[in-house]
Amino acid sequence: MRCRRAAGLRAAMASGVVALVIFGGSPAPSAAAAGAGAGAARAGAAAGGQAGNDISFPQCGRTFPSGQAFAIVGVNDGVPGSRNPCLGPSPAFPSYEDSELYWAVTTSSGSTAQPKASVYVNTSDPGNSFNGAPQPGWPVSGATPYGTCTTTTLGTGSGRATVGADSQACAWEYGHDEALRDTAWLRAAAQSIDAQSPPVSVPTTPQAYPWWLDVETTNTWQQQRAGQAMNVAVLQGFVVGLRAGGAPSVGIYAPRDQWIEITGGTSSSTATLGSIATWVPGASNEAGARANCAGGSFTAGPVVLTQFPAGSFDGDVSCGRPGGAGLPPVTTISGQTADATAAAELTRAFPYAKGSCPPMRAAVVASTGEYQDALSSQFLAADLTTGTLLTPAASLAPVTAATLKDEGVTTVYLVGGPLAVSTAVADAISSLTAYGCGGTSPSRGKIVVRRIYGQTPYATAMQVAELVGVAGERAFPGAYATTNAAGGTGRYNDTAGTGTAAPFVPLEPTAILASGVEFQDAQAASVVSYRTNLPLLLTSPTTLSTTAVAAIEELGVKQVILVGGTLAISGTVEQALVAKTGVSVLRVAGADYTDTARELARFEAADSTAGLGWTPGHRIAVARGNGYTDGLCGAVLDSPQNTATGPAGSARPLLLTEGPTLVGSYLTTFLVATGHSGLDGTASKSIGALTVLGGPLALSTAEITAMQSDLSR
Repeated sequence: MRCRRAAGLRAAMASGVVALVIFGGSPAPSAAAAGAGAGAARAGAAAGGQAGNDISFPQCGRTFPSGQAFAIVGVNDGVPGSRNPCLGPSPAFPSYEDSELYWAVTTSSGSTAQPKASVYVNTSDPGNSFNGAPQPGWPVSGATPYGTCTTTTLGTGSGRATVGADSQACAWEYGHDEALRDTAWLRAAAQSIDAQSPPVSVPTTPQAYPWWLDVETTNTWQQQRAGQAMNVAVLQGFVVGLRAGGAPSVGIYAPRDQWIEITGGTSSSTATLGSIATWVPGASNEAGARANCAGGSFTAGPVVLTQFPAGSFDGDVSCGRPGGAGLPPVTTISGQTADATAAAELTRAFPYAKGSCPPMRAAVVASTGEYQDALSSQFLAADLTTGTLLTPAASLAPVTAATLKDEGVTTVYLVGGPLAVSTAVADAISSLTAYGCGGTSPSRGKIVVRRIYGQTPYATAMQVAELVGVAGERAFPGAYATTNAAGGTGRYNDTAGTGTAAPFVPLEPTAILASGVEFQDAQAASVVSYRTNLPLLLTSPTTLSTTAVAAIEELGVKQVILVGGTLAISGTVEQALVAKTGVSVLRVAGADYTDTARELARFEAADSTAGLGWTPGHRIAVARGNGYTDGLCGAVLDSPQNTATGPAGSARPLLLTEGPTLVGSYLTTFLVATGHSGLDGTASKSIGALTVLGGPLALSTAEITAMQSDLSR
């Protein structure tokens, strides 16, 4: 990006200017803008409309490019922690017509695989001090993949000062915080444009734009090997922060030599940065930029964009891959803890900043330490049109308390007994003041707490079901037919497990039965419970739960979706269930938990005679399959009110990976098939986007990229 606030060291030396690049000091202004020629017409337009332009603060108040296929706009004013004054309306540039974001969205043709508008942010690693003075904006706390950001004491001219440590943990937190601020600035800019009622409105959410990190030596970075490790941590924090802020895809812009100088070089195995998409500068003309599309990247990821001089501006070539990261878009929803992830999922579905709090102003709270209560609570959460939050057993999680305030919650349904969620937690919640939506206006009273529990997790699931009191009615007779090669029955069953014949009555009250010993099957089924108002009951694998039977009888259930093979729920349990209750049983099962989740997704999307008839909005959710925390409360994303991760009213099946670094063969096969032929072979239900539940320690960047690649094969 050619016009910057400060020239790089090499350029300064070549011109005979003595320059000093300070590593670890205050940030030198830099970065990511195209050239600054006043009134210059766009040059070098590509044949076939493949070329775009990137611009930023130097173009404020000047003529913007025209005729571009796509546009990329800088969020910052040259350095992290600063806002581009013409990103959206500002005191200096009050009209939306002065806005570069408005220009990008409304004047780009969109004739390439790139979207009309993308954005980029400046990056740096200033460290915690400069010339003995504390560095503004450097964090003093935060839980990170490198541990906790802690403080240290720094000697200054005015005495001792407490600052954040010059550590990888604080570096990661710095990048994370700056990224969240960047996404907030994007929202504010777009909302300010739309508030002026322009002829074409601008999308206001970060997920509407691919995001890029500008990584160049013209900004301040740490040096030597230890400094490079901190620089990598900063960039990792930026990526995770952008994704947490709603960015669907994140890539890196950098000259190759500068990337190596700043990071020491990265590979496909580098956490968060490995295999991330790249935007490659360095070509002298458009032909050279097109040739660079076939060159290697500096991250082992796909080369998505290349850059070249285009008159007074920077031109950019789309390398022909879809989406801002060169692959189907990804929305990541995560927090630093399980409690924070649950809060992020609820606030994504009910964004209080838009006044979209749960309409009944209720929330469900369950234990972080165990999974059963949180999963069975999804039936109740759906009935209340809300979501489930988590907390440790002994003390109320601060993020949960904050979310209750922000979401305007007045009533909490505490699911689980005192051993799961202590009396101290219940008391702490009941002592909280109830606020209005957005947490801005206190109400007259405290939050009301209502506890629902049984003596076991199975009994708690029964109590939840009986509290709601009504099971949804469903009919899917076509799902029962078929016997597989192993002798198992059911259209969505790969195992030797069996069920029964279909019921005679078209619509029957229906429940879900899953194992309470392992979480995977129940977690994948929790979205069905939430979306279709079916109680989620639990049993042991070998002995039928008496409380499940009691709930089935109490709710008048006549049809049960039994999730999992015979190791999850044995044939003996299925036979006892039929003998005791007379229900019809459809078994949905796979060879392992990833296969069961795949079969369940096929069942969810099949038409109304053979499945649940969901319209998936061309998106699925994916969570780590060997750790329950991230997907535990993700069913709230299937709220019909949620438009943040897909069209309103669309459902999102939940798929599971084998683990944090392995997709698994069943999910891979599923992604390849659904990316083209659609869910259950329905072309109109093809999947072209992912919602990932959990951060980079739950699902690695390389794993996410592999899933994107599978969808686009």
